[in-house]
Amino acid sequence: MTHYGMTIDLDRCVGCRACSVGCTMHNGLSKNVRYSFVNEQESGAFPDVKVDYLPHACMQCVDALCMAACPTGATYQTDEGVVLVDPETCIGCQSCVTACPYGARTLVSELEPNHEEGETAYEEAVFPYHKANTVEKCTFCYDRVALGEQPVCVATCPAHARRFGDLDDPGSDVAKIVAEGNAHTVFESNNMALSVYYTYEKDIDIDALMTSGE
Repeated sequence: MTHYGMTIDLDRCVGCRACSVGCTMHNGLSKNVRYSFVNEQESGAFPDVKVDYLPHACMQCVDALCMAACPTGATYQTDEGVVLVDPETCIGCQSCVTACPYGARTLVSELEPNHEEGETAYEEAVFPYHKANTVEKCTFCYDRVALGEQPVCVATCPAHARRFGDLDDPGSDVAKIVAEGNAHTVFESNNMALSVYYTYEKDIDIDALMTSGE
């Protein structure tokens, strides 16, 4: 059975945030609603200073805590393991937001333009696809994947740091990368089965990066 997953090479990530911008544009997100983030952390002292980056979104948990916490069944999982939200069933209680360990969910309190001048023509076209007082999150670009395309964050990454595919297919890029043994998930001590993996050779603490904020 297909199990969609993603790998992100942190040695390649340059923190440009093309993934976040592409995600926001493709999904037509309201102000203060984002699905994709890039945390950064500085270390060292001048002149030996370095900056590490951790791009992240929904980790697409196999046994999703958000789904278990949802009282209406609005949060559900596809046959391919992608966790989605049905806006018609969501009541905006934010139980899932509290349950998510990765800060991947956002309540859309209202649909606000991203510019002081008001809604752009694009926002006018895409805002009707969103519903106020519901929770939204990364969908692995399920709409694009259904058409045989890559998620936007994968397609827009100029450093080619991301790979997407079927974790259950030994011949896929993501399955091969995970099988090499250098793929890690955040908060591994929690023993959560996730569908997003990070690879890196440099000295980096991805758990600390996950809690460092943008």
